[in-house]
Amino acid sequence: MAGLLAAHALADRFERVTIVERDHYRDPNDLALVPRRGVPQSRCVHLLMAAGAAAFEQLIPGWSEQMGAHGAGPFDASAHSLLHLSTGRLPRSESGITAYGCSRALMESVLRRSLAKTTTVQVREGQKVVGLLAHAVDRRVIGVRTTGRQAVGEVELLADLVVDASGAGSILPRWIDSLLKSSGSRLETTVTNCRMQYASRWFTINPDNAPDWRCLSIAPTETSRGRAAMMLRAENDRWGVVLLSPIGPPLPAEDDTFLKFTSNLGDGELRAALAVARPLSPIHRYAPTPNRVTHFHLLPAWPEGLVAIGDAVCTVDPYFGLGMTLSARGAALLRNCLDQQGDAFSASDFQNKLAGLNLAPWRLATGRDYDGQSLSGRALLPSSFYDKAPAHSETAHAVLAVQHLLRPAETLKEVAP
Repeated sequence: MAGLLAAHALADRFERVTIVERDHYRDPNDLALVPRRGVPQSRCVHLLMAAGAAAFEQLIPGWSEQMGAHGAGPFDASAHSLLHLSTGRLPRSESGITAYGCSRALMESVLRRSLAKTTTVQVREGQKVVGLLAHAVDRRVIGVRTTGRQAVGEVELLADLVVDASGAGSILPRWIDSLLKSSGSRLETTVTNCRMQYASRWFTINPDNAPDWRCLSIAPTETSRGRAAMMLRAENDRWGVVLLSPIGPPLPAEDDTFLKFTSNLGDGELRAALAVARPLSPIHRYAPTPNRVTHFHLLPAWPEGLVAIGDAVCTVDPYFGLGMTLSARGAALLRNCLDQQGDAFSASDFQNKLAGLNLAPWRLATGRDYDGQSLSGRALLPSSFYDKAPAHSETAHAVLAVQHLLRPAETLKEVAP
């Protein structure tokens, strides 16, 4: 996702943009709920938060109309949602906070169709990047080495700018350490473990029986023994469901246990919706996803000609729905930096600004700073706001604005009832 968004950011700013894709894309007209190899998340429903939607629109004007044409139009994060916090259910009222729900297949299709309209972007599928090309003196990155799945030997691909958007499995830190070994600089990474496992499944509901909401989110509580869930409407009358629970007993793998899991979640809305739903996919179970941030911005000798974005820099627990938003905001920042700095573009300056941009979502997902230390008394969202939000629409909207990365958490005191 970060790679496709970066290509949009760069398409009209360079003579040629090459996407090196290790796997293979499906036909952009194929919107079947079939996972794409190398993209485990393609089995899950995708939620795009409001700040991410704004970044998408900045990068790809008109993309929302394309999403809407497939039935994945916007919804109000408050008025069209049932949101259960641990302190109670939020009131439903117009907030102006816009979100989107869709399948991974649809999102990739829209992004690829938009890229196909450009003449500067080419895609090399089935190609793997195996190393960086760098200037011998100043260590500036000038390209990459690639190899095909069937090819013998390597191919050098020269570039004015290399963007690592290879995701949480990026091996860029190892290449950076090798490139800068004589300088004594070493990369550091902070990891905070997530103790939630999750399972997902797709359903369809006849429109006549569909709920009057687009999004249902149920936070973990003591009563639910730490279990949580989300149900989100996507395109073509499809609904994605995600169940979450602390590490321990395995999540459900059968129809009856899947339904039984929902028995004491929320006010019974999820169980009622599933009672009129028909499964479209198997149940897919996932191990916990650690939160991980690589501190590229702290390297004193960051090589020019190279930037990293998306999960390659910062990966957060999928429960918070911030993955696509982080990637989109990073790609939009890259475009803005190129526009503002021109030929004087500084890769190290970009990584510093990206670290600042990613700090708020990192704190939201982990409750910690970049160094791994707990925020404790400096919590982003004071408990008083969670306590008051179920009874006050203004407070609820303020909390949602922070969660959707539309406003800094520090401004919450301005709306305290």
